[in-house]
Amino acid sequence: MSKKMRWGILGTGMIANVFARALEHAQRGCKQAVGSRSGPKAAAFATTHQIPRAYGSTEALLADPEVDAVYVSTPHPVHRSGVLAAAAAGKHVLCEKPMGVTPGECEEMIEAARRHGVVLLEAFMYRVHPQTLRLQEILREGRIGTVRTIRSSFTYGMGDAYNVRTDLSLRGGGLYDVGCYCINFSRMVAGQEPDRIAASWWLGPKTGVDENLAAVLGFPSGPLAHFDVGIRCAGTSFAEIVGSSGRIHIPNPWKPDARRASFDVVAGGKTETVVIENGGDIFSLEADHLAAVAAGEAKPLIPAENAVGNAVVMDTIWRQMHG
Repeated sequence: MSKKMRWGILGTGMIANVFARALEHAQRGCKQAVGSRSGPKAAAFATTHQIPRAYGSTEALLADPEVDAVYVSTPHPVHRSGVLAAAAAGKHVLCEKPMGVTPGECEEMIEAARRHGVVLLEAFMYRVHPQTLRLQEILREGRIGTVRTIRSSFTYGMGDAYNVRTDLSLRGGGLYDVGCYCINFSRMVAGQEPDRIAASWWLGPKTGVDENLAAVLGFPSGPLAHFDVGIRCAGTSFAEIVGSSGRIHIPNPWKPDARRASFDVVAGGKTETVVIENGGDIFSLEADHLAAVAAGEAKPLIPAENAVGNAVVMDTIWRQMHG
């Protein structure tokens, strides 16, 4: 493998554009190729992002011997096929969240990566930012006592035009698109898997997907997590952890600012603002993290196995909504 990991981007949607731009700032990665079911779309994407090679199929992208790793950015239910094919081709894989729509899909992808000796990571980019790492340190230090309640929210508004996020057949809706963040965060903070899952939702009359959803997770050792997500809402983004002797408020948990991120720790009658200066771009960081893991220089900050627990919660709620 060359000094820099050479990336192939599978898919040409919004998040693929974000990742392509982020690779320009990655320390250990570079853009090598893009693949799409549409040759013209791949070519246009390659021109926009100055990517050397464009392919009109997944197979062609994966056959390129100068692609070391693949970023899978296709719609949720298509992740499985892309990851399995990339692993079989000997490519390391960064799969956009959620990695799989069911626990079984995740387990199949994890086993394929193990069998073919490649690194597979789920692209929860906030998990590799120094803000999240510092938050975890503070929790381990017991600064707010025993965790009692975990609150989080992630909502945004979208237009009326067709979007994969409003396609019921692709498991569209807020749950899979942004609820996965709140679930991942809640599980991270609790340090265990929930044994109680309850939710309430509103399905769009035209889309049939959850356009507004709230859920509560109960964890065996006592913590409760509740979150709300939505795709037809004013934008909100926050997380809060309430402990037995203090609390932590994170105003921007999902997309920490590259130059200055911060959160507040309230304990002992005092408020401390924890500031992360020049933490880095979250998408560049996750690309560099995969390169470090593939080189044997780091352990995964969020192992692929973690995706199974998230999928359990999402699939459970999905089945409650749609049977």
